[in-house]
Amino acid sequence: MFLNYSLRDAERWAEFSGDYNPIHFDVAKAKQLGMDGLCVHGMRAMLDVKSALSATLEKRALASCGLVFSCRLREPVACGTPYQLSVGETCRNEQVQVSGKLLNAHTQQIGMSSRLTSNGALVLSPIKQVKTLDGETLATLYAPFLAVQSQAAPLWNFLDALLFRQMVNDPATLETVHSIIPQSEAASLSDVFSQVQVVQTHHETHFSPRLLSPWQERQPLESLDYCIQPTLVMGEKNSGLVLLANIQAWSAGEPLMSVTVTLKASPLVG
Repeated sequence: MFLNYSLRDAERWAEFSGDYNPIHFDVAKAKQLGMDGLCVHGMRAMLDVKSALSATLEKRALASCGLVFSCRLREPVACGTPYQLSVGETCRNEQVQVSGKLLNAHTQQIGMSSRLTSNGALVLSPIKQVKTLDGETLATLYAPFLAVQSQAAPLWNFLDALLFRQMVNDPATLETVHSIIPQSEAASLSDVFSQVQVVQTHHETHFSPRLLSPWQERQPLESLDYCIQPTLVMGEKNSGLVLLANIQAWSAGEPLMSVTVTLKASPLVG
């Protein structure tokens, strides 16, 4: 499978997620922040990787208590550059693993390496502050997601993207930034992204196998409960920070998904 991302792909993902990091839209700013040029959001490119791995795993009719998707974002996925997505599978001790690589067709450098494997049932961490999206809100948010990816995408693709969106837009996320940089006057994450290079390096999603099926308009989720865990901050400001964010979701008491996102921030001045 060959993929080639454009500025429009970045715009559609930003419209859905609220992630307006200038490295995706402003060439001069992207270069100022250390990039070679515009790149598409890692989460946007990851949608295609996840769909390809899911389609391969579904053919196995695999019986599993849980599934884990993990992805390492090795380098930015450049806009206007052809990429090749290759998918393979292995089976050891009756455990199936589907792996995928997103390769720059020009340089053969790996932009993303990922895998989807069977795992134990999802167990959620202790829940603190619970937030809820009702069925009507879920349906409303699903509409702009369809502008990003087709309706054939598995439900876990939508929920994974949705939970990332909730983390990006949650006030607590900006509060974390202010705790790291007390002198910051950033009013939004877009302000932060304009000042500091922030890139995603890893993504892991543990989810229920029933989410491999596409979204069913006739049987939508009635509601989705979720909890954003406190962000773990590691490193030193003058040498760069690593932020580990986690969000968990369930519906009608059934654990559905746990998402862990690793972000790397360039050294902070002041």
